[in-house]
Amino acid sequence: MKKAVVIGAGQSGRGYVARYLFEKNYEITFIDKSEALIQLMQEDHAFTIHFYRKDRTPLYIQGFKAYESYCDGAKNAIHEADFIFTAVGEQNLSDVAKQLKEGLLNKAKETILFACENGVNPGKVLREAMHNENITVPFRVSQSAIFCSTVSLEGTRLDILSMNETFFPYDCDGYDGELDFDGAVPMHDFEKYFKRKIYTYNCLAGLISYCGYVKGYEVYGDAANDPDISEMMDKLLEDLNPVLQEYFEITKEDQEAFADKAMVKMKDKSILDFNIKNGRAPQRKLGPTERIMTPLNILKEHHIDPKIMEFVAASALIYWEELQDTPSASKLTTTPIEALCELNKLSLDDPTVVNIQTYVDKIKANRDHVMIMDILYGKD
Repeated sequence: MKKAVVIGAGQSGRGYVARYLFEKNYEITFIDKSEALIQLMQEDHAFTIHFYRKDRTPLYIQGFKAYESYCDGAKNAIHEADFIFTAVGEQNLSDVAKQLKEGLLNKAKETILFACENGVNPGKVLREAMHNENITVPFRVSQSAIFCSTVSLEGTRLDILSMNETFFPYDCDGYDGELDFDGAVPMHDFEKYFKRKIYTYNCLAGLISYCGYVKGYEVYGDAANDPDISEMMDKLLEDLNPVLQEYFEITKEDQEAFADKAMVKMKDKSILDFNIKNGRAPQRKLGPTERIMTPLNILKEHHIDPKIMEFVAASALIYWEELQDTPSASKLTTTPIEALCELNKLSLDDPTVVNIQTYVDKIKANRDHVMIMDILYGKD
């Protein structure tokens, strides 16, 4: 029996990664920093993954072990693992490397690491974090892209509500061995694939979650079907699809099909998800290589007005300011617009920054009834 460790027992680790491992009879150990979560897992010894459309029998996950980060049980599980999967958020991979340093000490057998995070190249981030920790035992780092929505099932202790998605694309340049998961798809040049996902799929997700937030929507699917936001997405893709087609050197049909699949999923109201959850970590998502600013800058480079993405950036700043110092957003130490400038090495008088601040002001002036298309096209 192959042994796998999942670092991060939240919704993705518990509700997505674990599914593939359980189906193939891996011995599974979860590791998480949350003492309360690990206590629940140790008490219950099991949880169930339910599916949104009830198009699959619920999956009863049992027989796993669960340990709090850095404890002896966690170190031993890491040392014995054949595969280690991370589901902690790209910004936390440096801490993962510290955990791995302790667990992998003096291990002779090669360990395969899979970074299951959203980001431009989380595998590279993890590999560099391992290098910074001077980890010299044998290991390889691959990565996967997650397209599956998962949420904690209300009224339960550990159960998950998930899409019935069987698609596990992975970086076969990082790991060229056999991965026996159902739906495993080996891909070369995975960074390119990841960027395309971030600048299309996650770009639309950011638009929905942040604009949905400022319009007062709690549920992600409701925001995606709002006429204002829906028209905004359509207009964005009219401009964004052709430039991403050129940027990634792919066919028109390929990019449009990729974007259309994202739109269908995001507008599916049977998939329960939440705007505050999807907007988490705005500081990272407003960064220079992420889902908002890179599409914005690609549009600018093609002499296309990026006003829609400027409005998304403004909405993300509102989210950050209003939810700062909560689990969803870090504490601001400057004004929101100054934080954006610092992240992207921009000046306050940069035209893009000025436009974003203008949209921030207009959102605040219309906070009880934000009509985005009116603001963007001068009808306010």
